[in-house]
Amino acid sequence: MQFKPALFLLAAALCAASVQATPIAQWDYNSGSTKHAFSMNGASFSTLGSVTTAFVSGSGSTDPAGTNNALNTTTYGSATTGNLTRGVQYMIDTSGYEDVVFSFDQRNSATASAWTALLYTLDGDTWTQATSFKMPVDSAFVKGINYSFADITGADNNPFFGVELVSMFAPGSSAYAATKSGSSYASTGTIRYDMVTLSGTEIAEAPVVDVPEPGSLATLMAGLGCMALVARRRQR
Repeated sequence: MQFKPALFLLAAALCAASVQATPIAQWDYNSGSTKHAFSMNGASFSTLGSVTTAFVSGSGSTDPAGTNNALNTTTYGSATTGNLTRGVQYMIDTSGYEDVVFSFDQRNSATASAWTALLYTLDGDTWTQATSFKMPVDSAFVKGINYSFADITGADNNPFFGVELVSMFAPGSSAYAATKSGSSYASTGTIRYDMVTLSGTEIAEAPVVDVPEPGSLATLMAGLGCMALVARRRQR
């Protein structure tokens, strides 16, 4: 599925305004000592293929922190190799949550791949493409990109759920296209990510109904019988 950035961001804003989701896991990359500054539910991060990372300025992202870092990725495939195999991976246990939404900020350099694909797994092994998108600008963050997994059976309440953001060939071709029109793609192009978040709605627990034990039930019935007998006598 391909989406237009403007329409996609508008849908994201409407979704965020109507649903109060809870962060399941989040990476703001503000700690230079680890690749994930903040995470929950056993979430993990890793790179794919030959991609290398560094912490750089996250200025312009949605991160509210005063000292804001982002994750910079580079060393992608040559112009015609590595389609859908190089990028970043996030494994996130969604147990106890439903209607999960994956969101992030992304910034491409002029020579980075214009196209990115979002893949997901339900078993931790088999990966399926959920959508793809083209970055509309270079050298600036596109904020609040997101994708809802609400209609994907198996994404809810799943300890083996995960997502990947990987560079992809331009649709209908066998080569990458550069983000900036008129530029040439280069494996040294960079893609920054910030505020990578998976949110969801906590699954409501079914109310517990106490069932009287046989002895208690017998006592209750006997009591009710006595009350009925007394009431009958009073009527006479």
